[in-house]
Amino acid sequence: SDINKINRFREPPLEGFFTDLLWSDPCEDKDAKRVQFKHNKARECSFYFGSDPVKKIIKENYLVSIVRAHQVKIEGYQMHHWGSKGAFPEVVTIFSAPNYCSH
Repeated sequence: SDINKINRFREPPLEGFFTDLLWSDPCEDKDAKRVQFKHNKARECSFYFGSDPVKKIIKENYLVSIVRAHQVKIEGYQMHHWGSKGAFPEVVTIFSAPNYCSH
């Protein structure tokens, strides 16, 4: 219900819930277990998030994974396997703009 209350018909602010939903990104897989949240220097706003906050959201909401977009992935996607080996990825990033900014 909090997401439905967001006024999306405006420029995203530099901070806050709307900004974090739009611009937060998963940590690099090698850092995910030791980082909760850290400033997202690449975007100059919002945060990188690690595996513990993701696992908490997944458990509390009876989810299998979080599927997200809005981050360039040259291969078109990235699966973040932060759980046990062979488990379904906790986070999946999809990026389907193959000619985005000449990447």
